[in-house]
Amino acid sequence: MIFLGLDLSKVNWYFLTYIIFSILFLVYGTQKLNSTGQMRAITFAIGTFLVLLYFGNRWFGSSNKKPKNWPPIINMCPDYLTYVPSLPGCVDLLGVTTGSAGITKVNPSEMNSLKLSNSNKVFEFTSADIKAATTASELQAICDRCQNAGVTWEGVYDGDVCTAIKTVDAKNAALATCIASA
Repeated sequence: MIFLGLDLSKVNWYFLTYIIFSILFLVYGTQKLNSTGQMRAITFAIGTFLVLLYFGNRWFGSSNKKPKNWPPIINMCPDYLTYVPSLPGCVDLLGVTTGSAGITKVNPSEMNSLKLSNSNKVFEFTSADIKAATTASELQAICDRCQNAGVTWEGVYDGDVCTAIKTVDAKNAALATCIASA
C-alpha cells in the first residue's frame, strides 16, 4: 500500500515505534524534571538522547549486519596445530591428534629435519588451500585428511561435518543465480 508516495509495506514499523516512544519519553521526562531545576532537565535530556541514539543505532542501524563469509577468518592450521613456514605446513607440538592415520607429536628438536612429504608428522593443508578450493570435492579431500588425522578445524571440519563445503556451495549458488539473471 502506497500512501503519500511512501510504500508502507517497506517501512520498518519497529523502528518507527522506537522513534515515537523515544520522543515521548524524552519530552515527558524533561518536562517533569524541569520543575526541579533547569540544569537537571538539560542534563537528563542530553543523557537520555545519547542513550536512545546509541540503542537506536545498535538495534536498527547498520552495525548489526553479518559478515559476508562465515567464519570471517579461517585459522592458518587446524585447531591446536602450529604453522611452520619453512615447510609450509602444520605440526602437532602438543599431542592433540587422535585419528587412525593421525599426526604424531613433533618435538621441537625434530623441526629442522621435517619434510612436507612426511604425512604422519606434517599436516599439509593450510588456510591458503581452503581459500583456493573452488569445488566441493577439493574441500572434501581436506576434510577427509582432517578426519584421518583426528583434528578439527573451525570453519572447515567440526569433527563430524565438513562445514567448508556449505560455504563453497553457497558461493556457487550465488554465482549461478548471478549468471542466470544476466
